[in-house]
Amino acid sequence: KRLAGVDLWAFLIPAALLMVGVVLTAWRWRIIVGALGGNVLAKTAFFLVWIGMFFNKALPSNLGGDAVRIWMFYRQDGVLKRAVGSVLLDRVAALVGLAIVVTLTFPLAAQFIDDMMVLAILAFLVAAIFIGLLAFLWLDRFMVLFPRLLPLRFYQSITSLAEDSRIVLAPRHYGPYVLGLSIANQVLMVLVMFALAQGLSIDVEISALLVLVPPVILVSLLPISFAGWGIREGAMIAMLGTVDVAPENALALSVAFGFLMLILSLPGALVWFLSENRKSAADNLEKTEP
Repeated sequence: KRLAGVDLWAFLIPAALLMVGVVLTAWRWRIIVGALGGNVLAKTAFFLVWIGMFFNKALPSNLGGDAVRIWMFYRQDGVLKRAVGSVLLDRVAALVGLAIVVTLTFPLAAQFIDDMMVLAILAFLVAAIFIGLLAFLWLDRFMVLFPRLLPLRFYQSITSLAEDSRIVLAPRHYGPYVLGLSIANQVLMVLVMFALAQGLSIDVEISALLVLVPPVILVSLLPISFAGWGIREGAMIAMLGTVDVAPENALALSVAFGFLMLILSLPGALVWFLSENRKSAADNLEKTEP
């Protein structure tokens, strides 16, 4: 009933903000590809990110779209190492940007969240991301201590990926640009939630959403549900409950966000279906069939 009573015009602003987020993601990925010695046109990057957005919503977990983007970019670029590395590092950059936002707003979290267990879980997740990042950046140096632990080709791939990660994420190179876009994208998601809350007539301050929404997004990224559904709703009810938002209102806000993301991703399916990249892949598959 909450969703049915909303004017459709109320979804225009959050929809426009989400599309700005797609543009920022494509921009970030272009920077990463360029840092790895490649090149992807702005239009191509935008369409591939849009296609990946659809598959992230249509397939279990949030990783299906990454695999599709890797495959389609590899067919254009011809370098599998760069296709895998650029998309993987784009995912890492998004996760680190989210962790930075959660860290920066953590001192304010105690004003809204009384449950120390929740705060401890958030602190653990953020710490795990930063520790994982450090391990990722210097994984090649660590593997030198165990040269026979992995096959040579796999060892070389790990070494190359660690070197690329330092180029992309280190402050002396492209790190400020890549992580800056990641942070901007997460702030944009908070604005999307605020615009949806206004459309649903939910009384919640944007300062509260700035603290409470990033942890919700962080939890929903865990690959333990179908495109974050269920996990995001439970986290949203728990988090917004700390600022006295009724459970049905928090649920309506989360479902509206999920459906809006799904609807905006649908044109990505059309772009994929009409793309020459997909057609050429299908033609090659037909030629190889007996």
